[in-house]
Amino acid sequence: MSDPSEKTPPPPVLLGVESVSRSFGGIQALWQVSLQVRPGTIHSVIGPNGAGKTTLFNVITGAYKPDSGRILYRGEEVQGRKVHELVRLGMARTFQNVELFGSMSVLENVLVGQHVRTRCGFLGAVGRWPWVKREEAEARRKGMELLEFVGLEEFASQRSEDLPFGWQRFLEIARALATAPRLLLLDEPASGLNAVETERLGDLLERIRKEGITLILVEHDMSLTMGISDAILVLHQGKKLAEGTPREIQSNDAVIAAYLGSER
Repeated sequence: MSDPSEKTPPPPVLLGVESVSRSFGGIQALWQVSLQVRPGTIHSVIGPNGAGKTTLFNVITGAYKPDSGRILYRGEEVQGRKVHELVRLGMARTFQNVELFGSMSVLENVLVGQHVRTRCGFLGAVGRWPWVKREEAEARRKGMELLEFVGLEEFASQRSEDLPFGWQRFLEIARALATAPRLLLLDEPASGLNAVETERLGDLLERIRKEGITLILVEHDMSLTMGISDAILVLHQGKKLAEGTPREIQSNDAVIAAYLGSER
């Protein structure tokens, strides 16, 4: 047994955001924001509306290029990379507004997410060689596994736009998982869900973490956030207001003032 007085080195950082700023015209959406996310954790980002949460997601995932600062993913600088390049590196996300292919089936939506990991291109699709058929069959098998994982396997052939809104949220998560991510960013996944669906979402996120996938959430549901997060970053007016464990954030006077408008 090792000496408990010995310091255990911290685990490696999967995602590092270093002093990132981003403005839109005269509006400073982010200012010198830093964040470290360690593998196997659930890290939440909270704050009042307009705090810069989604802008931070967009900078991390390549939708926006930061004006300054660095984004390091697995130790490699990735700011300025295209969205599809980051997906190939193992970074996936969902959006505030559900973004599904409504006329496609539930399973087809998941299969779209797998295209980044398949070898079949245009010529393969035209040629229909045996290896292409095997790859397609394997993709469908994996797609059904993911639908079972999120609880939607019985709706595989149904059009996605016909699903109840809450189930569309779960389908969007399944499609993101189909890209085989190491890091999954979820933008307000509980938005529009009822209490039962939110509880089911919390269970799903814990199971995703157990699969070895690191999660970052932007979320307004404080019960969900405080219940599953290892660490929480609080943004306010584009700046980092606080960061810590759920217990530390709940007792932070600056956070309480930002949410309630007065100091405790």
